[in-house]
Amino acid sequence: MDSFTAIILAIFLPFAAAIFIPLLEKFLKHRIGWFAAGIAFLSFALIGIVAPEIIHGHIIQHSIEWMPSIGAEFSIYADGLAMMIGFIASGIGVIIISYSNGYMSHKEDLPRYYQYLLLFMGSMIGMVFAGNTLQLFIFWELTSITSFMLIGYWRGKPASIYGATKSLLLTAGGGLFMLAGFILLHTITGSYDIATILQNPAIIENIKAHPFFLITLILILIGAAAKSAQGPFYIWLPNAMEAPTPVSAFLHSATMVKAGIYLVARVHPIFSGTEAWFILVSGIGIFTMLLAGFLAFRQTDIKAILAYSTISQLAYMMTMYGYTSYHEPGLGVAAATFHLLNHATFKACLFLVAGIVAHEAATRDIRKLGGLRKDMPITFIIASIAALAMAGIPPLNGFLSKEMFYETSVEMGHIIGGPFTFLIPAAAVLGGVFTFAYSIKLIDGIFLGEKHHDHLPEHIHEPPYTMLIPAAFLAGLVILFGLVPSIPIHNIIEPTTAGIILEEVHLHVKLWHGLTPAFFMTLITFIAGLGIYTRYDKIAAWQDRFNARYPRISVNYYYDRIVDGAKGSAKGFANFTQPGNVKTYIYAILLLMVILFAIPAFMMATQVFPANLNFDIPLYEALIMTLMVSAAIAAATLHRYLAAVIALSTVGYLVSLVFIYLKAPDLALTQVLVETLSTIIFLLVIAKIPQTFKEKIPKTTLARDIVISSAVAATVLVLLLNATQGIVSPFESLSYYFLENSVPLAGGHNIVNVILVDFRGYDTLGEISVLCLAALGVYNLIHSRGEGE
Repeated sequence: MDSFTAIILAIFLPFAAAIFIPLLEKFLKHRIGWFAAGIAFLSFALIGIVAPEIIHGHIIQHSIEWMPSIGAEFSIYADGLAMMIGFIASGIGVIIISYSNGYMSHKEDLPRYYQYLLLFMGSMIGMVFAGNTLQLFIFWELTSITSFMLIGYWRGKPASIYGATKSLLLTAGGGLFMLAGFILLHTITGSYDIATILQNPAIIENIKAHPFFLITLILILIGAAAKSAQGPFYIWLPNAMEAPTPVSAFLHSATMVKAGIYLVARVHPIFSGTEAWFILVSGIGIFTMLLAGFLAFRQTDIKAILAYSTISQLAYMMTMYGYTSYHEPGLGVAAATFHLLNHATFKACLFLVAGIVAHEAATRDIRKLGGLRKDMPITFIIASIAALAMAGIPPLNGFLSKEMFYETSVEMGHIIGGPFTFLIPAAAVLGGVFTFAYSIKLIDGIFLGEKHHDHLPEHIHEPPYTMLIPAAFLAGLVILFGLVPSIPIHNIIEPTTAGIILEEVHLHVKLWHGLTPAFFMTLITFIAGLGIYTRYDKIAAWQDRFNARYPRISVNYYYDRIVDGAKGSAKGFANFTQPGNVKTYIYAILLLMVILFAIPAFMMATQVFPANLNFDIPLYEALIMTLMVSAAIAAATLHRYLAAVIALSTVGYLVSLVFIYLKAPDLALTQVLVETLSTIIFLLVIAKIPQTFKEKIPKTTLARDIVISSAVAATVLVLLLNATQGIVSPFESLSYYFLENSVPLAGGHNIVNVILVDFRGYDTLGEISVLCLAALGVYNLIHSRGEGE
């Protein structure tokens, strides 16, 4: 199997499998999760097929024609960065889906759950292997949509709906800013192809010298920051913890939140080496790292603590990817990349442990937990390994990447000089201190101390092996990558770093580097971290008091105000434009037509009624027109519903006779069918109501209606009389174009179908979309009445 085929299968196999899950569930029942895990493993294996080629320095590129009109192709760009994120998405996917088989109740809607997981995984793999920016954007937004469905999986919980909505608004909204940045990038380079831009130094230099450089960078970074919960966009991630715990482990620790980091790494060669890149990327990273690490103290839900720790750890990576100078544009890339891999292992493990604790102890409130080490000794060991790795304790993998973070922080401080020589390393250490404190809190608050019997079940025990083994496997990787770093360094980190900075890389990572500045920074971290931990609860209490006293300091406050305000504004606008009176809508439509058509007609026509009108009308047409006018007047003036409906139907059937006379039998047949159906519906309705009009129309209302009707009638008359003379100059009918080009351009002989599907394809797609939305609205209205009704 060639590499391109393997990658395509790895991307689209999860999408294809998701379609068949509801069918297979009838046979596999609750074991359908193992089928989904098998699909995830196949995607992992397919990426593994192409891995040796990438590890040896090759970049896999292949394209097929997609949208030639705008110069976009469906292309694959597989380098070390794509390989690593692809491995994480599919590998962690196998672990999470396997874990879900023990976590999820058999009473849940399992087909929907595993469908969403596979769709998300396929979207994530498709995004990292995308070879052009438009393709990347499509998969990017698919991850937002599928994560929205996963976060809101429990539809009956308001908190789940709130979290899902917030995540979609911020991540998908950020994606639109990113798309604008990609469009500007295309404006500068003339290409959507990622390889074309990355592999041409002249194009990159042109980008950095272009006036649109800064705005392009800002727009792309907004998308990255929104996806990875950085800066003010961090607020969506804590609320997303309402998702099932395996979803949180998959999306919000190992994969989806890495999408923004991936984007920063992917565009690193384009924008790095500039002051703007360092200020924006590292500036956002340092601010978010300190803020999220500090806010983690006041969280009482163990998943919320992990959420803020995720935000802070992602900010580590953002900061390191931002470390850059003109002479060393890739200064922090290797450290950030190694921490990205390590974080995926220990944070996914911690989320799985959180799920185990909640599953067995029936609570996630850390104030009610404690003393579980005796009841769950294996889980305690696994949790300790993962938490200590996050805290940066040797010999675990988190220690190695934290050391690299400190080393690059010292280098960056020296490059800038001045007060930053100390400020940047100090900020890195402070972030490490916060991390150390909340990592110890997880171990101490859940497993150490005395057991709170008043808040916990009588018997707590280890979870089933389906939940324990995935967490233990991740803990094993944490230890392995720490003790033998050469395995991930040579096989994953070096190819990934080379793919980012576009040059060969050789790294030497080991547990002991001597008495370096990074070593002393680590010692300070441990000592200060222990000191902070002794005041952990006091800091949390102070934060609670501060937040209660100054609620407007919170970003969530402004988010809720904006969203709730938008709801109120939309309601007010709807009440004004949709008052509920049908007559009002009709008046508005008719008067608008008069304004839009009558005024231009009078302004453009040389005379209102053309002098060369042809009054030679065949007797057949004159008879039909007379009958139509008579029937229309009868429908408007008859005082009984039945008679009025018959008169109205007569108009429709007479129109079908006009179509027949004009040699349009298909239109005539359609008109007869529609008119017959409409008449039947009308008759069914009026059979249930009194047959005479009881409403008395005031003379003022009648006069107003006559004036409006007369104005509309006059407007239509003038438009029809001047349709081909007086308003516009004679033109050739468009029918000739369609007749001549339907076969060569669209390959179809049925011209009407060709117009609908090809020449008017977007218009038809829009109509279909409107009908689908209307159908969804009707479906939801029916179901909103409740199953009991």
